[in-house]
Parts: sequence; C-alpha cells; structure tokens
Amino acid sequence: MNSYLDENFPKLKIEKPLFYNWPIGLRFEIGQDELEASDEYFNAAHVRAVSIFESVFGHNDEIELIYQQYSDGRKKIRKGSFIFKQIEPTKNDLAKYSDVRDIYDLNYKSECWKRVNLPSLSLKSINYKNILLSLIHTDFSCRSPSISGECFFINKSKNIIVNLYDDRGMDVISASKNELISLYNKHNDWLLNYDREKMDLVFS
Repeated sequence: MNSYLDENFPKLKIEKPLFYNWPIGLRFEIGQDELEASDEYFNAAHVRAVSIFESVFGHNDEIELIYQQYSDGRKKIRKGSFIFKQIEPTKNDLAKYSDVRDIYDLNYKSECWKRVNLPSLSLKSINYKNILLSLIHTDFSCRSPSISGECFFINKSKNIIVNLYDDRGMDVISASKNELISLYNKHNDWLLNYDREKMDLVFS
C-alpha cells in the first residue's frame, strides 16, 4: 500500500502507459525518428528527457522513486543492482520491497512484478541523468547503461508522476491540471502529435 498514491492518485495502477491511465497528463516525443538509431539520436533523446525532467523536479522537491521489474517468481531486485547504484547510499536503507500482481496481465500464479519504493529522495540524491539514459537504452542492450525494469519518478511536492517508458517517449501525469500548464507551454513542440488533440483539449 502507498498512502500517498491512494490519496492523490486514487485507483491509479503504476504501470505503462501512464498517459492513458489518468485523465490529466502529457506525452512527449523523446526520440526523433529523422535521426535514426545513431549516437546523435540517443544524445538528442537524452537532452530532451533531462530537460523535461528538470522542468518537473526542483531542488527542494520531495521525490519518491518506484522501480519494478517482471519476475517469474524467482528473479529479485538485488541491492547490488543498477538502480541502487544511482541513489545516494544512505537513502537505499529506506527501500521498501513488494510483490505486485494487480498490474499488467499475468498468466501464472508464480508471476509477479518485483517492486522497490525509494522514498524521501531529493534531486541531489539521485543520478537521474544516468537513470534516464539507461531507460532510453531499454530496447538497445548493446548500449550502456541499459536497464530492463521500469522507473516511475513521483514529485510528492507537486503531485506529478513521470515515466520515461523507452527511447520513444515520456509520460507526465498530475493530480492537478495547474501543475502541468507551464510544462505544456514550455515544451509544446515536443508533445507527441498522435495525442496532441487530447492534450490540447485539457490544457489549451
């Protein structure tokens, strides 16, 4: 149970795609197709992802990170895994582990999603640039760093949740439209055109 999520995002499942799971949100295009899968493509995608992230999270904001990965029942999130290495060591002691079975479609009783909640973080305690780069590389294991799980960054000060789902895009949702208006205006050119009409109805 996460009392913060229950109170501010009732009935929201922490799963992809966040944009379609919540009525107030933005969906950004991160990778630019015209650049193809080149170094330039990944560098440009990283610049976009970091820019949006830094527009959402301020130095004084309280942040919670949720990391989860699929498990056949045996695979676990280990303390030596990549995600923990990107967090200030003293913060890792507060990690909360759980097995989640009410997200996505699971076929067998042994299947679940292993989840770790890392609460009470700040911008300076997270190597967010490296985490974002690893998420951009999710489908390109030949590139380093790369990560196979999912990350959801929660800004508890502003009631915003961010998920960079892979190199293609980033979802940003909020409990209040007012929290996202400035982001909608600032990075309007990066909004995913496929869903632009839906976003314009909410924010313009």
